[in-house]
Amino acid sequence: MRGKARTWGNPTTCTIVCLQGKWYASITANCEPTRETNTGAVGLDFGTYHAVACSDGVIIDNPKFLANTQQKIAQSSKKLRHKRAPNFKKKTKASKRWRKARKQISKLQSKVTNQRQDWQHKVAAQIVKSNSLVATEKLNIKGMTRKAKKGSKRKHQKTGLNRSLLDVGIGNLISLIKYKLDECGGVFVDVPLKIAPSQTCPNCGNKKKKELSQRVHNCENCNFAADRDVAAAIVMLNYAKGLGTSLSNADAKPLSKTTQDCGSFRKVQQLKRQKPRT
Repeated sequence: MRGKARTWGNPTTCTIVCLQGKWYASITANCEPTRETNTGAVGLDFGTYHAVACSDGVIIDNPKFLANTQQKIAQSSKKLRHKRAPNFKKKTKASKRWRKARKQISKLQSKVTNQRQDWQHKVAAQIVKSNSLVATEKLNIKGMTRKAKKGSKRKHQKTGLNRSLLDVGIGNLISLIKYKLDECGGVFVDVPLKIAPSQTCPNCGNKKKKELSQRVHNCENCNFAADRDVAAAIVMLNYAKGLGTSLSNADAKPLSKTTQDCGSFRKVQQLKRQKPRT
């Protein structure tokens, strides 16, 4: 084994999985994980231009793991199309070069996935370590990454936007922040969309519609200027602080202290058994 568990307990299950030709062991332990945190509070705004913008002015840039590897994947995919692919109707098997090229594409995609997950865990741990109250906008990720309608003139632009959103992995990043707050007994607040954080001034509350190309917030009412995403994060934090100490509000959900499974594969039991590819 390499490394050690942060919180250990009584081992219950051990699942052996073969992924991309490598074998992994996922050990589930019955324990109560704990995590250290601080008394800070922060508002978060997620996006593609900036991956995460915090209310304290800290901006985490988008690492763009998929975009940086997209050219290599396209080159490998081009080589794959020139090889003999399997055809079950004609009863022809895939060539060895096709299998080799397909394995190379899978290796690149797996590397991007591992890089993204590692980055998301580090960002979530950094946020929770300093803040026990996190507020962010309640986003409909499924609707945001939906395909463009038939006949749309901006189909390619929508495809690129969906790829950028999925490259950041906003939904998974929010889930990681939630469960890490659960371990330290923190509070996660979902800010409703009707607040319109990106269109509201955090200083005076004046609302004015902004175009997506406008990256700086300049309020005409109070002359408050800040980065657009940072201003939206401040609005979310102000909304969360307005709830007071009462957590009975529907939008504020105190995370209960529940037992967690300390395994590296969260949904490994939902995977169907597959024969290892050779």
